[in-house]
Amino acid sequence: MFELIRELSKYKGYNQSFVSQIVDKITPFADEMHFDSRGNLIVRKYGEKYSPKITLLAEVKEEIYVVSSITESGSLVADANYFSLTYAQGQTVQVETKNGLVQGVIMAGETGQHAAVIDIGANSKNDAREMGVEPGNHVTLYDDFLYLGDEVSGRVVGKGLDNKVAPAIAINLLQQWDTAEGEITIIFFPFHNKKQLTYQLEGEAAFFIGSVSRQRIAHKSRGAIELGSGVAIKVADKTIPINQALKNQLVDLAIAHDIPFQLEFLFRHRYKKLSTKIPVSVLNIPIEHLDQTTQVVSVKDLEDTNQLIQTYLLRSKELQF
Repeated sequence: MFELIRELSKYKGYNQSFVSQIVDKITPFADEMHFDSRGNLIVRKYGEKYSPKITLLAEVKEEIYVVSSITESGSLVADANYFSLTYAQGQTVQVETKNGLVQGVIMAGETGQHAAVIDIGANSKNDAREMGVEPGNHVTLYDDFLYLGDEVSGRVVGKGLDNKVAPAIAINLLQQWDTAEGEITIIFFPFHNKKQLTYQLEGEAAFFIGSVSRQRIAHKSRGAIELGSGVAIKVADKTIPINQALKNQLVDLAIAHDIPFQLEFLFRHRYKKLSTKIPVSVLNIPIEHLDQTTQVVSVKDLEDTNQLIQTYLLRSKELQF
């Protein structure tokens, strides 16, 4: 799992190429794969006849800056995405140009305007243009992916891990998939397509893989969320109608098979609740510094998530016979 996330973190470019990297990894293991009209990547692995069927939802995104202008001194002004520029200052970046990737570092940010000033080593606007930089070029944060401390800790640090955990779990599950376990449909989707996904769910259950910020201290009725303590099974959500019977079944299976888990009581979304035609559960991966560009995650939490899904499939198959 560590190597898989590390490979996914190597790409430093815009969103579509990140999806292309996912396609390369899943092609040898998929029975069917296509993009729908909304840009979602639909992947299927068929199982044995009468075996259980599930859908896995994995959000795909790559946070970027976009070069909006070049100063006379050769620095770049880039508009940021949603994240706070307070955390981005001092970060190394890569600018995707017609001549290839150009290295840079964020010197300062204009927080109110969500813009950053990037030094690429140019002495003038002409120098920057000779490097291939033009307004509209994409810029991504560059950060290595390493163990925090050492391998014993089981924790890894890297940039934008909240964008990598769901694809990593989905890819790893597909690579290890046994057709005797059942049939799986994986939908890799961009965030803006989330509301339309409810009409594409297939099988007896669907699992939305997401992330949740680590909560060291329990607040009122909300429990603490820790790294390395297992997958966070969400109890309720304002966006996704979580099926309580499915949630309870996952909890019972985790207890019976000694799979570490946590219960999540956080409510973060504000838009209208969706409806689904099959039971849905939300499985979140705890992440340290979720609101920052560089984050920490426990590899064991990802592995526990895969184990829980596979255990659910095995139990579902037993109940069919």
